[in-house]
Amino acid sequence: MNKDNRVILVTGATSGIGLATVQNLKNSGFQMVLTGRKPEKVEACAKEVGVPGYVLDVANEASCETVVAQVEAEVGPLWGLVNNAGIWLEGDFEGHSTSQIRSVMETNTLGTMFMTHAVLPGMFERKSGTILNVISTGALYCRKNISVYAGSKWAIRGFTGCMEAECGPKGVRVMGFYPGKVSSSMYDTAGVPRDLDIAMAPDDAAHMINCMITDEKNVWGQLSARSLSDYA
Repeated sequence: MNKDNRVILVTGATSGIGLATVQNLKNSGFQMVLTGRKPEKVEACAKEVGVPGYVLDVANEASCETVVAQVEAEVGPLWGLVNNAGIWLEGDFEGHSTSQIRSVMETNTLGTMFMTHAVLPGMFERKSGTILNVISTGALYCRKNISVYAGSKWAIRGFTGCMEAECGPKGVRVMGFYPGKVSSSMYDTAGVPRDLDIAMAPDDAAHMINCMITDEKNVWGQLSARSLSDYA
């Protein structure tokens, strides 16, 4: 694989799995594009890693279309997309406001769909591309207190499987990675403390994403992983 002209955009890339994935794939020779919602964090992280950075709100379809067009004009055609942006919500369903529910669904579910919709025409035209959706083990089981988050991820599980079958014959791989608990700021941002000593490191998740992306002869449809310590 000639990675030098392979441009990959990562959403939610200013922390956690997203930032680790940008660094990991950059070290492997890909041309990486970092995106996030907060301009100051995008600027700082892009400068730190040494890649182009763009402010992107995946929940806004116009933002998705505009940023994809900008990247393709300024960096190059997008060969890869890692849909990683997501937010956590925990608690009894009746305790959530409708605005909280909408925010989770718009970011986790519609954001993945909007970004996929924005990049597919170019990939289909070139008959080449890879889309990897960072989903969650929360889309593999059901438990209390994560109904909205799990619902947003179960929807993307179904979407990813359907897109895998739809896009494969057109030369585009669509794959899903299902990490368990990861040491990131996602829980703190949601105001839900977690024991992250037992969590998977973002670098470990990024390594697996790298393996899935670079193995072009296979479509890794549903690959999950968690830290061994998480079973203690």
